[in-house]
Amino acid sequence: MDFDVLMKQALLILDQERTTPTLGYTYIAKTMPANAHFYLAQQGGDSNPLLAGMYALTNMRKQRPREVWEKPAEWQFASRNYDLLMLILQQLDPPQKTELMLKLVTTGLDAEFAGATASRSGHGSCFCLLAEVCFRNGYFDLVIGPASTLDYPTVSVAAMVAQMEEIVALNFDVFSKSELEKMPSTLSRIRDVAEVQTWQSRHDRGKPASTKEVNSSYKPGYSEIGRQIVASIDGLLVECKRALYLNVEGILRQSRNPGIESDKVKVESYLQSLGFGSDMIGVLNAAESDYRSTATQFELKNCLSHLRSFLEHLHRESAKAIADTAGETVTDRWGDATLYLRQKNIFTKQHEAFSASLYTLISDESVHPLGADREYARLLRNVVIEYGVMFLSTLDSMGIRIR
Repeated sequence: MDFDVLMKQALLILDQERTTPTLGYTYIAKTMPANAHFYLAQQGGDSNPLLAGMYALTNMRKQRPREVWEKPAEWQFASRNYDLLMLILQQLDPPQKTELMLKLVTTGLDAEFAGATASRSGHGSCFCLLAEVCFRNGYFDLVIGPASTLDYPTVSVAAMVAQMEEIVALNFDVFSKSELEKMPSTLSRIRDVAEVQTWQSRHDRGKPASTKEVNSSYKPGYSEIGRQIVASIDGLLVECKRALYLNVEGILRQSRNPGIESDKVKVESYLQSLGFGSDMIGVLNAAESDYRSTATQFELKNCLSHLRSFLEHLHRESAKAIADTAGETVTDRWGDATLYLRQKNIFTKQHEAFSASLYTLISDESVHPLGADREYARLLRNVVIEYGVMFLSTLDSMGIRIR
């Protein structure tokens, strides 16, 4: 489709997001959150994990710095307009994707004005949506760079850093270890620009009380938004330290591998951008929920069943899409789909043998034993995620889309 047409569609989506925000996080774990006793006291003991999680989120948003959730897989991000923007991006090649995102960021920064406020919950600006798209799809510098060049604080930047607070608090693994470590230097100019607009004059320490320091850079109308940005960034930097600690703890306890967690985010991003159904992300998240560190052997068995379903439908849906494009027919079964993908040079014979062996091993471990050992679950879960990155990146590079 014509680039200008897609650009107009994207701007329309952002305009709708500005007036009717669609961003949201849902608690998807089967267990009650750690601070659920507040919810239970209010609800007379009704133990509903979903509602308890949303109640916990409401209280978490009132804090600064925010609490960082130790298990990011327990919170699922969703947005109707995010999905629509991803459908637009999947129609473009990589250079066009970058061009489109840069234009959207620039337009978003120019369109909104100083003096407005950005909600602590991450709403009040289309820039919250742009932030989610950029941070979840490898455009970190694309959004931070232009925001760092502004001479005055804006509602767009305030919305961006507020949304960054939300992401780190609930899905800190969206950001890489390197990005978390560099966050103080990355946001330093944005904070400086905001802070200088928070005061017009002040007493200079060490000088007589009658002496005042006058801020020659101060401009009326920016003080409130400047204070919001400073408070958000200061809170965010504390959150980043906590997230880095959780990364270290996960490595030491072997319960979380930052590289795997980051690649899981890549898999979800590819699934969305390539046009796979939402059930694919759903089954992957169901596997993550059953994999949590406190899982029983029976829940780990369920985890393997979900991983097998994910792997199976990854091949089946891809094969059907390629066959439809070629005007051909392929039997909608795992074995036939896998053979068809090899015949279409999506992968080699050795690749076919590896995927078949992986599928068989998962099937054996999930069907025959009464329960699954954590070591098997960890190994197979990690391999499936890395296989997903390899397979989906191949589809993306070949321009294959799922309709």
